This record gives sequence, C-alpha cells and structure tokens, in this order.
Amino acid sequence: MVKLLALFAMMVDHANTLFLAPSWPALFAFGRMAFPLFALIWALNINRQPERLQARANRLWIWSLITQPVFWLAFRDIYSWYALNILFVFAGVTQLLAWAWRYQERGVAAGTLLLCLLVWPLNFASYGPQGIMLTLSLATLFSPQLGQWRAWSLALAGAALLMLNGMYRIAEQPLDTLTYYVLPTVLFPVAGLYLAARLKPDDSPRFMPRQFFYYAYAGHLLVYGVILWLRTA
Repeated sequence: MVKLLALFAMMVDHANTLFLAPSWPALFAFGRMAFPLFALIWALNINRQPERLQARANRLWIWSLITQPVFWLAFRDIYSWYALNILFVFAGVTQLLAWAWRYQERGVAAGTLLLCLLVWPLNFASYGPQGIMLTLSLATLFSPQLGQWRAWSLALAGAALLMLNGMYRIAEQPLDTLTYYVLPTVLFPVAGLYLAARLKPDDSPRFMPRQFFYYAYAGHLLVYGVILWLRTA
C-alpha cells in the first residue's frame, strides 16, 4: 500500500511537471512524499538476506539502464541528457552495501567512490547528495548489525529530509519554500504511512506483483514521453 501511494504521488508529480504550465504548487507539494516513501520501503527490504545484496544491486542497475532512455524521452526538454533517473540512487547505494558486506572496509571505499561519481549526474533530477544521504542513513538505521549507529543514522535521515527539496531557496522565498518544499517532504510521508496502515490490515496478503514498481516506473515515463512527442510532432 505504501508503494502504491508513493507511485501515485510520483506519477502525479511527473504529470504536473510535464503537462501543466505553470505547474500547480499543491500537486508539487503532494509529490514530495514519493521519494521518502520509496526510500523507506527500500531500506526495510534491503536489510533482509544480505547475501542477496549483489543480486538486488544487479537488478537495480539493469532497470536503471532500461529506464534511462524513456526518462530522457519524457524529460528531454527539462533536463540535460546526462541527468540520471532515480533508480540510479538506489542502485548505487545498494552496490555500496553489497560491497561493504562482502569486502568490508575495501568495499566501503569502493562504494563511496562510486557514489561520488554518481552525485553530479544525479543532482539534476534525482536529489543528488541529499537523496544518497537519505537512502544510506535509512539503510543504516534499519540494519540489525549497525545498531550502534542508529542515533546518528536517524539524525542524518532527518537532516536529509529537511534538505531534500528547496533548501537553496529558503533565503529568497522562505514562506513558499517551507510550504511547498520542506514541510511536505517531512509531513506528507508520515501522513502516507498512517493512511496506508489504515487502509490495509497487517494480515492481508500481497496484492501487487513482484517487480511491479519497475514496470510502472518505466511504463509511465514511456507513456508520458510518447504523449509529449506526439504533441510536438
């Protein structure tokens, strides 16, 4: 249910950006819940079966590459060709965790270097260092092996949420930044979790196919991109 809510928020946010001129601030604010919810679900799942971390990373790399052409198609008039889609955030951090589990300190060093290489192309459309910090801190927060870092991880996750959207605007537009960027990023995910818990009992079975998000993410970008291409053809 949380994934479905996050997916809906993301699709609304992308439609608002691509099809409405000017975009609606209320829809933009609603879309701020998508990435934090996806990051939370990813962090909860990533700590299960650490021996499968590399397989998870491989799957994310594959889907990141599959999705990139349709991401370019949909956002070609907004972002440069080298801007990367959000799956690269999850792929990069999962790769760091996989290498850290297998190679310890050497793996952490290699994964950190990889994330440093990804920061710049992720900064345009996929939250950049703030997104990496949020995913990595949440993964550490829910790790059974890293309990001693839990307080630091919680603090970093909170800081990442506050910085995720629009903090660079706060000096020029403090009220709009807090109303449409910062507060929705913090409060709407909490409201989404509460709503999902109320709508779906704990004992109900899975109702969405595995891997559904990957198909839905790439699929909605393809549909949006084709519509935009047809409008300008």
